Parts: sequence; C-alpha cells; structure tokens
Amino acid sequence: MKKKIIILFFLIPLLLSGCSMGFEKKKPKIKPDAGIWKSTDSGETWKQQVAVPTISGKPGSIGRASVLVMEMDPQDNKAIYIGTERSGIYYTYDGAITWNKMKAFPNGRVNSIQVDPKNKCVIYATYKNTVMKTSDCGRNWETVFVDNNPGVTVNAILIDFYNNNIVYISTSEGVIHKSFDYGTTWSTPFNPINVNVVKFLMSPHDSRIIYVATSKKGIYKSEDGGETWISLSDSLKDYPGYNNYRDLVFNPSRKNSLILVSAYGLLKTNDGGETWEPIPLLTAHNKADIRTVAIDPWDENIIYYATKTIFYKTINGGSDWKTKKLFSTKIPTKMLVDPKEKGVVYMSFNYPPPPKK
Repeated sequence: MKKKIIILFFLIPLLLSGCSMGFEKKKPKIKPDAGIWKSTDSGETWKQQVAVPTISGKPGSIGRASVLVMEMDPQDNKAIYIGTERSGIYYTYDGAITWNKMKAFPNGRVNSIQVDPKNKCVIYATYKNTVMKTSDCGRNWETVFVDNNPGVTVNAILIDFYNNNIVYISTSEGVIHKSFDYGTTWSTPFNPINVNVVKFLMSPHDSRIIYVATSKKGIYKSEDGGETWISLSDSLKDYPGYNNYRDLVFNPSRKNSLILVSAYGLLKTNDGGETWEPIPLLTAHNKADIRTVAIDPWDENIIYYATKTIFYKTINGGSDWKTKKLFSTKIPTKMLVDPKEKGVVYMSFNYPPPPKK
C-alpha cells in the first residue's frame, strides 16, 4: 500500500506538468508579408518584391521591414528608396527586383527621404532629431541639421525642383526650417505652424506653392516659399474628420488638383484647396479606414486606394469601384505609380503596433 502511495506521489506532479504543457499557448508566427509589393498590370495582380542579395548566395529579405516612406528618384524610375521604422534605409536600382541596405546610414526610424531632382547622388534623410545628407549615392553621410531638443523629431524634407539649393524640413513641434545652400545653413520662416507637420507637397507647376499636412490640425498652404502659411480648415470644415490626416497627393494631370485622405474619406480639390468635394466611395464617409491613395499619371479617372484589408480601384473617378482583398496582412503605408511605365504600381507596408496591455 505504501508503494502505491509513493508512486502516486511522484506521478501527480508529472501529470499536472503534462497538463500545463499541453495547454501552453504557442506564440503566433509573424508572416513576412510586409516590405514592398509591386503590380505591373494596374493593380490586377501583385507580387511581393523583397529580395536582398547576399554573399552566400542565399537571398535575404525585407519582408519583415516596416516601411514608413517610399521615394522614387525623379530622374530614374527604377531607383526607389524606402525608410523603415527600425532598419534605416534600403534602396533598389532595378525597379524593386532586388534591394540593398544603405550600410553607411544608421539603423533606426526614417520618416522622410528626398532625392535631389538635379543630382541623383544627393539624398537627404531624416534620423531622429537630425537631417543627414549624402553626395555620393549613399556611400558616406553627414549630418547637416540638428534640433537642439533631442525629444523633437524631424518629420519631413522637401527639395525645390526649380532651385535645388533650397531645402525645407519640418519638425514635430511645427517649426519649418529653410536652407538656401543645400543644407549648409538653415533659417526659420517668420510664421511657424506650431503643430506637428508630417508631410510636404510642392506644386509641380510653381515651386513657391507648398502644402503641408499636419497630424491632427489639417492642411496648410504657402504661396511664397514658406514665408507665410494659411490654414485650409475653413474650406474643409464641412467634412468631419478632415483634420485626421492619412495622405495627400497631387493629381499630375490637372493644375491645382489634389486628393486628401483623412478619417472622412477621400476629398478632392481642383482650385488649390479653396473648395473641396467628396469622391464617391463604396463605404459611407467616416467609415472607410483609408491609409493611402494614388492617381494614375496618364488618366486622372484611375484612382487607387487601400484600407487595412481591401485594395480599391476606379477607372471613372469614383462612380464605380473594383475591390480586392489586400494581399498582405500588414498595414499599407504608401502607393507609388510609375510615371514612365504604364501599369506599374508599388505599395509599401508596415507592421501594426503591438496591442496595448
């Protein structure tokens, strides 16, 4: 009898241990479907383009990279630069077939990248509270701007296409700095916006006309190269959620025409922001969680946009939409339509933030 009791005494912990092991939750595998996806047939089909060549011959991948910004070289449609959340900058010179790490640039968050429109080897990029610049296609980088407050981030960069010696940068404090000498020295315009500026957009017809998007305070516009700014909120106030910014793009086919993506949905203007009108959507306004938008450079009636789960395309300005389940499980951050090759569209993706505990 004593032997049976002893055996049971040793078996009980083992059985309990086995039960606890059987019910232990496995950590879900993270699907490497972020990075860059590319379509060559105007969004009908998509392929992930994330290969990174290695010395071993076994290709690496940027499939786990959280892409925040995607910038195409104005002089070379095959050259694209992406800024990531943690891994610095990657680039491609072959239209996303292969990607390479910008090894001389530090790892970390990159909010904005700009390529000089007249010199493809001159590139500016944000890094924390600084702006870095290369003049030799990324082999070497120098710091050309530092904000005195280490808690401030530099969010956006803009290069004047007419006078490429003029460079603008914006910070999370809403201060816009301007350089007249390729980033060597910086001045501050007279009228700071004082809200978090996240994007610049320059009119392709007049480099003095600049739009800035703020994270929560709507769109501002300057017609004198950033010396003064006016808010466009009065013309947008009838559209609740307009100030919750997601994206802002120019219509390349029409002067003074833009599309704004906000919590409201899609809004377009054909008069530089004086008036706006909604673009018809399949979902009700304020219900579509649109993340990014793009307009076909050859046909303004072809518009693409993406939510967290669905890709949309219209060929008639929004009267009808064709939908497709998003091919990635990650969050879309940016779309680019190739201005030289019809049908080529790129889309970048970011990992969603971890759930709050």
